[in-house]
Amino acid sequence: MNPTATHISIDKYAKIIFGYFLLLYLYRMHSGTMLIDSYSSPIKAAGTNYTYWLALLLQFPQFINQHYLISWCLDFGILLLIIVCLFIRKQRWIWASLLLLLFFVKCFTIQLYACSHTKSISCNFVALLPLCFRKEKNAHLMIEFGRYFLIYILVISAYHKFVNGSLQNPENFSSILMHQHLDLATLYPQHISYKIATFLIEHTTLATFLFYILFVTQLCFVLGIFTKQFDKWLFLLLIAFAVLTYFFMRIYNFDILLLGITLIYFKE
Repeated sequence: MNPTATHISIDKYAKIIFGYFLLLYLYRMHSGTMLIDSYSSPIKAAGTNYTYWLALLLQFPQFINQHYLISWCLDFGILLLIIVCLFIRKQRWIWASLLLLLFFVKCFTIQLYACSHTKSISCNFVALLPLCFRKEKNAHLMIEFGRYFLIYILVISAYHKFVNGSLQNPENFSSILMHQHLDLATLYPQHISYKIATFLIEHTTLATFLFYILFVTQLCFVLGIFTKQFDKWLFLLLIAFAVLTYFFMRIYNFDILLLGITLIYFKE
């Protein structure tokens, strides 16, 4: 770490984290991704995730899925814990630890029965983990880890775009958009994302140019490995990345913004 770098207080960082996490959780309630929404679902898929297989062997997801009251208590218990962590500073690390545990149980149960395993959900756990430590120096170290974890996500994504040949194929992005919006083309052709995608599909050169911009945006995060001087600019790039990929490609990346708060924790 740069010896001249300082950081905001853990309390302020916690309020920002839990405030934004509350917004994300309310969005999940609105979008129907609660345990009560998947109650009594007959279909489940663990894929190749060994954590999910272990959970199924222990019968936790099945028990939750078959009891509406348990599902309701977990859903609204998590909401209550977020509010407690947001407004109560005393023994916050205990409440944060309980929140992290219950949110983990909720996530693997939801994703098992939704048959959809979302990788970006991991950003929530990495962002919340520092607040589960009682000592400030340990929390500080874990926030530093979260910052580098975020940098890794963006840089490795740029690396694979280069290695897999995506940048060398001028029609790649147009093809991606075509496949990503097949459902909208059939069910909701007036959707703004489909209109944007249609325009870019028809203008391959512009689509390729935007794909290069995406690549450069992700590659810029390599600067964070060497210095914290550009963190505030990287945070702005991250916001633009999350918003634009949602409108252009309907990829939900707002969880990564929770981890992006580590970029504004440190300041020169």
